[in-house]
Amino acid sequence: METLKKYWKWLLVLALVILVCLANRQSLPEILREVGKTPPMVIGAACLLSAGYFLAEGAVIHYMTKRYRPEFTCREGISCALYCAFYRVATLGSGSGVAEIYYLNTRGIEAGTATGMSLVQYILHKVAVALYGITGFIILCIQGDAVVRSYRLQMVLGCILTALITAVLITAAAGKKITARIFRLLDKKLKPGSKAEQKAHTFRKQAELCQQEGGVLLHDKKALLIVCLLDAVKLSCWYMVPWLLFAGTTSLSLPDTMLLTALIQTLAAVIPCPSGIGAVEYVFSLFFGTYVSGVSAVSASLVYRFATFLFPCIPGAALAWRHYRWNKKRRMDRIRNNNERAGNQK
Repeated sequence: METLKKYWKWLLVLALVILVCLANRQSLPEILREVGKTPPMVIGAACLLSAGYFLAEGAVIHYMTKRYRPEFTCREGISCALYCAFYRVATLGSGSGVAEIYYLNTRGIEAGTATGMSLVQYILHKVAVALYGITGFIILCIQGDAVVRSYRLQMVLGCILTALITAVLITAAAGKKITARIFRLLDKKLKPGSKAEQKAHTFRKQAELCQQEGGVLLHDKKALLIVCLLDAVKLSCWYMVPWLLFAGTTSLSLPDTMLLTALIQTLAAVIPCPSGIGAVEYVFSLFFGTYVSGVSAVSASLVYRFATFLFPCIPGAALAWRHYRWNKKRRMDRIRNNNERAGNQK
């Protein structure tokens, strides 16, 4: 039972892959041939755009970290972003935040401060995804896009759910009075020492750290604006990828493709799947499949997943290995120095 709990995400993803293969067993060979026909230059360009996402992500980490450690370079921020990308794949999303906290802690940032920064960064990212997607929905509706209008009800519900989730995250980051009342109510309702009470205590600590870091950022309007702009840039890098994959096969312009991809990512984010695996591909194929053939849409979704999810894992794995060896050597040097000092004192 413990083994199942430990690997439930991988089992879920495996089940999704099997279901998708069974559902598309007749067209699967054609889909794979379509993927094989994708020009290497297009895949390379898609990977370069994905790299742009992590350059911007690294700049966000650098900008937020240098307030506490001025010598923290933008290169270290990019390394941290790629390091987290590796753990995002290795843990299917759950270990990315922990990896960032650990990385920053080894670079001299206190664990509490690193946790607050990671939480605020995550919230701002989610807010950017929500605003980008809802903006895409509004603009495409005004333009009279047939696909958006045909799924208008589902999209409205998805946007409302996204807005509610975003409001909860913002409240956790800035609503000190509201969260204090919620936790006081939970203290009265939950049994002391229970698992629910322990989880509530953990959430309280995270909210306090988030509010502390969020308060610092909210008072610095320039820093907040820069981080928000960088978030918009990094998302735009990903949202341009489908335009490359469908170039010459659809009438969609670059802005419309980006807005539709933003909407796809927003809707997929409310589906509870590890790292959006399965959800993104399904919504991607559903919407773009109305502009191109279903086979082309599914094959493009697979290339999109490779460029945005698997490709960053390659340099991330190399950085994770180098960081592991560096940290191990650092610990050994510390132990040796402590032993030498103890010997000199004797």
